[in-house]
Amino acid sequence: MHIEGPNADAIRDDILAIVPKTLEVVEPAAFSKSLKGAGQTKPVGDALVMKAQRKKAIDRIRKAGKAAKVEGVIYGVSRTNKKKKKEVHLVYVDENAGDLAVDSAVPLGGSEDARKKALEDLLGPTLAQIAPPPADDEDKKDGDGDGEGEDGGEGGDGDGDGGDGDGEEKAAEDEKGDGGAKRKRNDVRSALFSVELGVEFVGRWFDYSDPLSQNLRPYSVFGQPALSVSGELYPLAGTNIAVLKGLGITAGYARALGLNSAVGDGDPLSTTYQRINLGLRQRLSIGESSVLGISAGLRFLTFEIDAPQALANTVPNVSYTIFRAGLDARLPVGPVALALGADYLMPLSSGPVYDRFTGASVQGIGATAGVLIPVATGIEARLLVEYARFFSSFQPELTDAYAAGGATDQYLGIRLAGAYIY
Repeated sequence: MHIEGPNADAIRDDILAIVPKTLEVVEPAAFSKSLKGAGQTKPVGDALVMKAQRKKAIDRIRKAGKAAKVEGVIYGVSRTNKKKKKEVHLVYVDENAGDLAVDSAVPLGGSEDARKKALEDLLGPTLAQIAPPPADDEDKKDGDGDGEGEDGGEGGDGDGDGGDGDGEEKAAEDEKGDGGAKRKRNDVRSALFSVELGVEFVGRWFDYSDPLSQNLRPYSVFGQPALSVSGELYPLAGTNIAVLKGLGITAGYARALGLNSAVGDGDPLSTTYQRINLGLRQRLSIGESSVLGISAGLRFLTFEIDAPQALANTVPNVSYTIFRAGLDARLPVGPVALALGADYLMPLSSGPVYDRFTGASVQGIGATAGVLIPVATGIEARLLVEYARFFSSFQPELTDAYAAGGATDQYLGIRLAGAYIY
């Protein structure tokens, strides 16, 4: 089954709900690979509706079906027709080159129940025709009855078969949540949770703009190792509730190891750098395999140099409490995926360095980029670069002991990590 266009995943889920249990559906990624191998590297689009122009695309779909070793392919294009109505045009392509068993559109603008009924009316007869018959429950009962007869050996066989059936049923239930919805394991689009553990090399650069007094010290460090751990939990991922199944809880923690700072040629000063993230994320599937995330939450960022009293008022100690709102995307590129993200950072409190200046106002932005490399089922390696920049402005007065026009506080982290997705 392959659906392209807006809301493709939701339409696919609706069709899966009417597929007989005795039919096996090939995973989207596997069929997409077969489709590309058959030469259909771009979406078919409106050409699927135009019978005079779609022969080449239908032939490629048929070729992909043979390569995937399936009996038939349901191919759909979600579109807006000439009457400005949303619909999904569906065809059923099998190995026969004659007329298509299914070649019609289902409106998407009505109620969910009406849409599901229209899909069942269109696809149901064809699916029922190709579906293998279900196992005969009466045969199982007869087998149990034989066990009660004189031949105890036959009874043993009947119990063994029943045990296998229970195992298959349990395996099927493992793919369902409490709401009965199918959820694919180890898929970032429907994962119940994910956990990441990594090593990060961090840097910080703090500097003043338009310094007016002589007691302002810039600061810089780079390449300091830190440990990081983070995770996401989607408690309703296995339900059919459209909005809530993609709503997750996110958390993360990072802390530098053995970080020291120095002022001039002075002794090393113990320094603490740590970052805590807490928030919510809405996960949205885009197309066949891309994911868009919309998130919001709090970040607690501390950078504190344990300086003696004589230097305490010159080091750029901060303790940010930040409201964070952002977008992120996961975009497959061949065998890997690209991770991209952007954040707006609004400090709710900023810490000691800003308390020394009159009229301090602080804002921030953040960005993330990286490569995600699959290693095994549910496991991937990650190379990520995260950047955050806080920019502030001050309103100095002539009597201020510390005076400047503003400051910038920048953070960079290069993280090597492994992640498990369930």
